[in-house]
Amino acid sequence: MDVVLRPINDAFFHEQVLPFLTRAMGDASGALESLMEQLGDGQSRMLCERMLATSVPGGLGSVDADPWADLVDRLAFQPWKAGPMGWEVDARHAGYADAWDEALHLSLMLEEAHYPYWDNRTSREVRDGFRLRPLADVGLASLLAGQWDPFPEFPPDRVFVTQGRGEYFPNERFAFADWAWRPARAVAHWQVNLPRKLERLLTREQERMKLPSLPERDEVLAYWLGKQAQPPPLTVAFSGLGPRAANWIRELGALTGHIRQAALSKQGLAALVTKGTSVRI
Repeated sequence: MDVVLRPINDAFFHEQVLPFLTRAMGDASGALESLMEQLGDGQSRMLCERMLATSVPGGLGSVDADPWADLVDRLAFQPWKAGPMGWEVDARHAGYADAWDEALHLSLMLEEAHYPYWDNRTSREVRDGFRLRPLADVGLASLLAGQWDPFPEFPPDRVFVTQGRGEYFPNERFAFADWAWRPARAVAHWQVNLPRKLERLLTREQERMKLPSLPERDEVLAYWLGKQAQPPPLTVAFSGLGPRAANWIRELGALTGHIRQAALSKQGLAALVTKGTSVRI
């Protein structure tokens, strides 16, 4: 299974998507009618009309499941902009996609100072536990695992599902699902802290290898921070850790690049675990 990370319009998500999903839990028809008034996107309006034509009073169970899933997918994972006729889908922005296990591995390398990335068995146990119940406050890793922050006023695992994962505990203000998002302010905070976290990772790798210095440290850091187009062709860092490790520098650069681009565009980020049955080992 893969995970997809996409930039989203922060204002659209706050002003339209969250209120729509909250209302739809108890009044799906009313939520659809209200949403249609704000949309200039023909395909989304068609999906709303299709559901309204067969809906009965009530919450999510009162509308057809297939067009509902298509609508939520379009609202939550497409780039939107304000147009003359209402909100409309913008030109597609490039997103990030990778095997879920690999993306979670890279994000934990970045975010968690004690994550044992060099130990295949132990790191896998950490990731498996993180998927079952994502921890809060672990930055990008929490997002990729589906943890919601800020806490939603609706159970996100009832709104949209691909794997069937999810919990919703209002008293604890804790929720996770197969999808999640972060507002632009959180993404901007991540961007500010990226240099420190990336330098910390390189320091850990230097200590793991018991070297006085990493020969390509400056070049790797420059690539991760978007100051250099390509990573060094051969690196000492992460060597000896198996066939996957050769791509870690490049893939971590791609992942952090999407954080940087979203932050510079003042966008939020949405993550979705796609349908599938395998986990990359």
